[in-house]
Amino acid sequence: MLPIYREMNRCAENGIRGVLGTIIRTEGSTYQKEGTKCFWAEDGKLTGLLSGGCVEGDLAEHAREVLDHSSCKTLAYDFRDKGDDLWGLGLGCNGSIDILLEPFDPVKLRENTERTLELYESALNHETILRTIIEAETPSLKGKKWVVAPNMDHVKSGLDTVAYENEKVLVFTEKITPSPRLTLFGAGPDAVPLVNGAKQLNWHITIIDHRPSFVNTQNFPQADQLLCVPKGKWQDPEIGNHSFVVTMTHHFDQDLLLLEHILETDAAYIGVLGPNKRTYELMDRLGKKFHEDRLSRLYSPIGLDIGAKTPEEIALSILAEMVMVHRGKGSGQSLQVMKKTSFTKYLQTKVGELAF
Repeated sequence: MLPIYREMNRCAENGIRGVLGTIIRTEGSTYQKEGTKCFWAEDGKLTGLLSGGCVEGDLAEHAREVLDHSSCKTLAYDFRDKGDDLWGLGLGCNGSIDILLEPFDPVKLRENTERTLELYESALNHETILRTIIEAETPSLKGKKWVVAPNMDHVKSGLDTVAYENEKVLVFTEKITPSPRLTLFGAGPDAVPLVNGAKQLNWHITIIDHRPSFVNTQNFPQADQLLCVPKGKWQDPEIGNHSFVVTMTHHFDQDLLLLEHILETDAAYIGVLGPNKRTYELMDRLGKKFHEDRLSRLYSPIGLDIGAKTPEEIALSILAEMVMVHRGKGSGQSLQVMKKTSFTKYLQTKVGELAF
């Protein structure tokens, strides 16, 4: 969401029109899922992908029509069976997607533009349930957005019909989660590839160290926040439930101090660099102060087992583990293991057909 917001903000500041595309329905196997967005700016820049780059060219043509009429438009792409032949793309994805295109015009639709930016800016910092009207008898209602109360856990994502201003409208409900925030304690050279990789994922990055010669913009030009905190002191960098924390201080007593405070936060992930033995010693020093649910967020040694050796490879393994925790999916197991089972069944079926 962050790259989309930044691009929309750039266009708003420069008076550039654009079109926001959102997947509102999927069926079967698709490259992206519901809620995925892209933004096409009139100066030709495309931010985000709704497919593997296959339908974006066609979307650009429809985007011009949306801008010309200043109205929303819904597109349907069906790549199942012969439906794919209609588009001449030969994708073989065996799925279909519906996409909502919304005009973004900082001049002609200024009020709508400001409202959209306001809603998405809020979603960058707080989990947001957002509704957008897709179809309505009153044309002016199409594209209207509003936030659903965050405590309404029964609200489901996807398409649904609801009552709005005395008429039934079709809405798309999406849950927007803020981008993860990486808080890194330790600004040594081994932190550089981790920061670079996290920035490629569009994460917000805070780096904390006691050495001014290390924690600076020269070493970490991509960091969003750099804090120089004296050794042995704690400064709360606003760690919340979307925060991923890694300690790379290489200093036992400093890590002990940090962990005592970090475990009190709602961080989704707490990674401690170093072998198990060192982490067990840290836990022994902390004693039985923390309940099991607090310690369950502790990852040490950090990273997935990919045989990493270099700082860049180690950073990759750490990022892979954090993404897995962030998405709440995956086992960290090779997809090849899963593929072998299905591929074996496929071969058995083919052998059976040939025997017949």
